[in-house]
Amino acid sequence: MSTLCFFRLRDLWSTIPFFLFALIASTLCSGAEKSTRSIQLDDASAAETLLRLPGFDLRSRPDLLTQLDRYLKHNQGTTRYFQLVRQFELQERSDELLELSLNREGTTAGTWAAETLVQFGNRDRLELAVQSRDRDRAVAAVKTLASVGDKQARTFLQQTLLENGLSPEALNATAKALARTPQGEQFLAATVASGKLPTSLRFTVANLLHSSAEANHREIAKQHLPLPATKNGTPLPPLHLLVQKSGNAAKGRTLFFTKAECATCHHVSGEGKAVGPELTGIGEKLAKQAIYTAILDPSAAISHNYENHEVITDDGKVETGILLSASDGRIEIKNSEGIVRSFDASSIESFRPLSTSLMPAGIEEKLTTAELIDLVEYLAQLKTSR
Repeated sequence: MSTLCFFRLRDLWSTIPFFLFALIASTLCSGAEKSTRSIQLDDASAAETLLRLPGFDLRSRPDLLTQLDRYLKHNQGTTRYFQLVRQFELQERSDELLELSLNREGTTAGTWAAETLVQFGNRDRLELAVQSRDRDRAVAAVKTLASVGDKQARTFLQQTLLENGLSPEALNATAKALARTPQGEQFLAATVASGKLPTSLRFTVANLLHSSAEANHREIAKQHLPLPATKNGTPLPPLHLLVQKSGNAAKGRTLFFTKAECATCHHVSGEGKAVGPELTGIGEKLAKQAIYTAILDPSAAISHNYENHEVITDDGKVETGILLSASDGRIEIKNSEGIVRSFDASSIESFRPLSTSLMPAGIEEKLTTAELIDLVEYLAQLKTSR
C-alpha cells in the first residue's frame, strides 16, 4: 500500500460507512486499471474530503479540480453539488446553473440553482432569460426569479410588468408570480387602481384579485376589472370557483359543434375544421382551469405554431392568420376560415407576429354560465386513453 493511499484511507475511515470504505480501499490501492465505477467512487471520496476543507486552494490542484468536475457532472442538482459549487465559488458553472434553474423550475434544485447564481452576482443572467423570445424559457425564467423571493427579484418583476414588453404568456406568469406574496398582490391592486395595468393582463389579474383574501383588493377588482359576462349578462364566478363545478359533457359536445362554434376552427376525432390546435385528447394536456383560460382569455397562452401573424401588401391588402411557411421568397398563412393565402415577399410592405390569438374572444357571450360549464366538461373529458 502506498503512503498516499494510506493517508487517504485514514482520512476516510471515521467519516463514511464501512462498506463504502471497503469499496474505496479496494479500488484506490489495488493498482489495477480502474473501472468507471471505481473512478466514480474515487471522485466521490475526493468530493467528500474537499467538503471538509473550507478555504482549500482548489485551483492549485488541477488533478482534484478534474475529479471534482467529473463528480459534479454525475451529481448535478444534488445537495452535494450545490455545497461544492458554493464552497469553492465555481463561477465557471454559471451557464450550467442557469440551465438547471430553468429546466428544473419549480423544484428544489431549480430554486437552489437560481439562488446560487444570485449569490455569485449573476442575477442578470436570470433577468436576461426573462426577455427570451422563447416563450417557455421566458416563463420559466419569470417563475425561477420569483422563487428567489427577495425584494430585488420582486422589484424587477414589477418593473417588467409595467414595461409590458414580454409575450402574453410571460406577462401572465409575472402577474401570477407577484400575486403569491402580499407585497406583490398589493402592487397589482395599486396598478389596477391607477389604471396602469396592461390590457392583456385584465383577465388574469381580475381573477387573482377577485379571489383575494383582502377585502379591499376584491373591491378594487369589482370596480375596475369586472369578470366576463355570459349571454344573459351575468358575470362569471372567479376561475377558482368555476373549476369546482361539474357540467354535462353530452350537452357540451352539442354546444361545441353548434352554438359555441368551436368546430369551425378545431378538430375533434376527425370532426371539425383544422385551423386551430387539434383538441382530441385536450383533457389529458390541460386542467380545467387552463381550458377555461383558453376560452375566456385566448391570447393569454397561444399554442406553439399557432401564433397569429399579419401581412400587409404594397396595395394595402391586410391578411391575418397562422404562418405555414416563409421560404423561397414566399409567405403562406392560413386565416381563421381555413383558407391558405400565399404572398410574394417582394409584394409585402410589412409582416409581423401579433400578440393576439387568431381565436376570437367573447365566446362566453354566446353561452349561459351553465352552458359554458357543460362545454368545459366535454373538453376536459376528451382523453385519447379512453
